Amino acid sequence: MSATAPQPSNSDSSSSSITIRQARDADATAIRLLVTQALLAAELDAPTVEADTDLIEAGYYREPGRGMWVAVEDERIIGCAAIDLGEDGHATLRRLAGISLANLTAAAVAFAQGRGYRGVETVLPTAMSDAREAVTTEGFLNDATANDLLFRRTL
Repeated sequence: MSATAPQPSNSDSSSSSITIRQARDADATAIRLLVTQALLAAELDAPTVEADTDLIEAGYYREPGRGMWVAVEDERIIGCAAIDLGEDGHATLRRLAGISLANLTAAAVAFAQGRGYRGVETVLPTAMSDAREAVTTEGFLNDATANDLLFRRTL
Protein backbone atom coordinates (compact mmCIF):
# COMPACT_ATOMS: atom_id res chain seq x y z
CA MET A 1 0.00 0.00 0.00
CA SER A 2 2.97 2.30 0.01
CA ALA A 3 3.97 4.54 -2.86
CA THR A 4 7.48 5.52 -3.71
CA ALA A 5 8.41 9.10 -4.51
CA PRO A 6 11.66 10.37 -5.95
CA GLN A 7 14.09 11.20 -3.20
CA PRO A 8 15.34 14.77 -2.96
CA SER A 9 18.96 15.36 -3.71
CA ASN A 10 21.23 16.69 -1.01
CA SER A 11 23.59 19.41 -2.05
CA ASP A 12 25.31 19.22 1.32
CA SER A 13 26.98 15.83 1.65
CA SER A 14 27.17 16.17 5.44
CA SER A 15 23.40 16.39 5.81
CA SER A 16 21.26 13.28 6.01
CA SER A 17 18.75 12.42 3.33
CA ILE A 18 15.01 12.75 3.57
CA THR A 19 13.01 9.60 2.93
CA ILE A 20 9.33 9.24 2.18
CA ARG A 21 7.56 6.26 3.70
CA GLN A 22 4.10 5.12 4.65
CA ALA A 23 2.97 6.48 8.00
CA ARG A 24 2.96 4.16 11.01
CA ASP A 25 0.87 4.25 14.17
CA ALA A 26 3.91 5.49 16.11
CA ASP A 27 4.00 8.60 13.87
CA ALA A 28 0.58 9.85 14.99
CA THR A 29 1.77 12.39 17.57
CA ALA A 30 4.35 13.92 15.21
CA ILE A 31 1.77 14.09 12.40
CA ARG A 32 -0.78 15.84 14.65
CA LEU A 33 1.90 18.35 15.66
CA LEU A 34 2.89 19.06 12.03
CA VAL A 35 -0.72 19.50 10.94
CA THR A 36 -1.52 21.72 13.93
CA GLN A 37 1.53 23.91 13.29
CA ALA A 38 0.63 24.26 9.59
CA LEU A 39 -2.97 25.21 10.36
CA LEU A 40 -2.03 27.72 13.06
CA ALA A 41 0.66 29.26 10.80
CA ALA A 42 -2.07 29.78 8.18
CA GLU A 43 -4.23 31.41 10.89
CA LEU A 44 -6.73 28.55 10.80
CA ASP A 45 -8.24 26.58 13.66
CA ALA A 46 -6.25 23.77 15.22
CA PRO A 47 -7.60 20.24 14.72
CA THR A 48 -10.28 19.09 17.14
CA VAL A 49 -11.27 15.62 18.29
CA GLU A 50 -14.77 16.11 16.88
CA ALA A 51 -13.81 17.38 13.41
CA ASP A 52 -10.50 15.63 12.79
CA THR A 53 -10.97 11.98 13.71
CA ASP A 54 -8.48 10.97 11.00
CA LEU A 55 -5.72 12.41 13.20
CA ILE A 56 -6.97 10.52 16.26
CA GLU A 57 -7.88 7.06 14.93
CA ALA A 58 -4.66 5.21 14.11
CA GLY A 59 -6.20 2.97 11.46
CA TYR A 60 -8.07 5.65 9.52
CA TYR A 61 -5.59 5.84 6.63
CA ARG A 62 -5.15 2.06 6.45
CA GLU A 63 -8.70 1.60 5.20
CA PRO A 64 -9.16 0.80 1.48
CA GLY A 65 -8.61 3.78 -0.82
CA ARG A 66 -6.80 5.79 1.86
CA GLY A 67 -3.11 6.27 2.63
CA MET A 68 -0.71 8.51 4.52
CA TRP A 69 2.99 9.24 4.04
CA VAL A 70 5.63 10.97 6.09
CA ALA A 71 8.94 12.59 5.26
CA VAL A 72 11.62 11.40 7.65
CA GLU A 73 15.03 12.91 8.34
CA ASP A 74 17.34 11.56 11.02
CA GLU A 75 14.46 9.41 12.34
CA ARG A 76 12.34 12.54 12.83
CA ILE A 77 9.00 13.13 11.07
CA ILE A 78 9.30 16.43 9.20
CA GLY A 79 6.38 16.29 6.76
CA CYS A 80 3.14 14.47 5.98
CA ALA A 81 0.45 14.02 3.35
CA ALA A 82 -2.63 11.82 3.06
CA ILE A 83 -5.08 10.56 0.48
CA ASP A 84 -8.69 10.24 1.57
CA LEU A 85 -11.81 9.06 -0.20
CA GLY A 86 -13.34 11.78 -2.32
CA GLU A 87 -16.44 11.99 -4.48
CA ASP A 88 -17.19 10.86 -8.03
CA GLY A 89 -14.09 8.69 -8.34
CA HIS A 90 -11.71 11.37 -7.09
CA ALA A 91 -9.35 11.23 -4.13
CA THR A 92 -8.82 14.07 -1.67
CA LEU A 93 -5.29 15.16 -0.79
CA ARG A 94 -5.24 16.12 2.89
CA ARG A 95 -2.86 16.85 5.73
CA LEU A 96 -0.11 18.32 3.53
CA ALA A 97 2.21 19.82 6.12
CA GLY A 98 5.87 20.26 6.98
CA ILE A 99 8.90 19.76 4.73
CA SER A 100 9.43 17.81 1.48
CA LEU A 101 5.90 18.61 0.35
CA ALA A 102 6.64 18.03 -3.36
CA ASN A 103 7.85 14.48 -2.68
CA LEU A 104 4.93 13.80 -0.34
CA THR A 105 2.49 15.08 -2.97
CA ALA A 106 4.14 12.86 -5.60
CA ALA A 107 3.75 9.82 -3.32
CA ALA A 108 0.09 10.63 -2.70
CA VAL A 109 -0.63 11.11 -6.42
CA ALA A 110 1.16 7.85 -7.28
CA PHE A 111 -1.01 6.05 -4.72
CA ALA A 112 -4.20 7.60 -6.16
CA GLN A 113 -3.17 6.59 -9.68
CA GLY A 114 -2.45 3.05 -8.52
CA ARG A 115 -5.89 2.82 -6.93
CA GLY A 116 -7.68 3.90 -10.10
CA TYR A 117 -8.89 7.29 -8.95
CA ARG A 118 -9.92 9.60 -11.81
CA GLY A 119 -8.32 12.61 -10.17
CA VAL A 120 -7.14 14.23 -6.95
CA GLU A 121 -8.55 17.37 -5.32
CA THR A 122 -7.36 19.49 -2.43
CA VAL A 123 -8.37 22.72 -0.75
CA LEU A 124 -5.50 24.97 0.31
CA PRO A 125 -5.77 28.43 1.84
CA THR A 126 -3.58 31.13 0.30
CA ALA A 127 -1.50 31.28 3.49
CA MET A 128 -0.32 27.70 2.83
CA SER A 129 1.96 28.86 0.02
CA ASP A 130 4.46 25.97 0.33
CA ALA A 131 1.67 23.42 -0.03
CA ARG A 132 0.18 25.34 -2.97
CA GLU A 133 3.56 25.38 -4.68
CA ALA A 134 3.99 21.63 -4.11
CA VAL A 135 0.65 20.73 -5.66
CA THR A 136 1.09 23.00 -8.67
CA THR A 137 4.55 21.49 -9.23
CA GLU A 138 2.83 18.08 -9.27
CA GLY A 139 0.39 19.23 -11.97
CA PHE A 140 -2.59 20.44 -9.96
CA LEU A 141 -4.48 23.39 -11.38
CA ASN A 142 -6.25 26.02 -9.33
CA ASP A 143 -9.94 25.91 -10.17
CA ALA A 144 -10.70 29.56 -9.43
CA THR A 145 -14.02 29.27 -11.27
CA ALA A 146 -15.27 26.89 -8.57
CA ASN A 147 -13.29 28.17 -5.60
CA ASP A 148 -9.89 29.92 -5.42
CA LEU A 149 -8.86 27.46 -2.68
CA LEU A 150 -9.57 24.36 -4.81
CA PHE A 151 -6.79 22.59 -6.74
CA ARG A 152 -7.45 19.61 -9.02
CA ARG A 153 -5.39 17.13 -10.98
CA THR A 154 -6.80 14.66 -13.47
CA LEU A 155 -5.17 11.23 -13.46
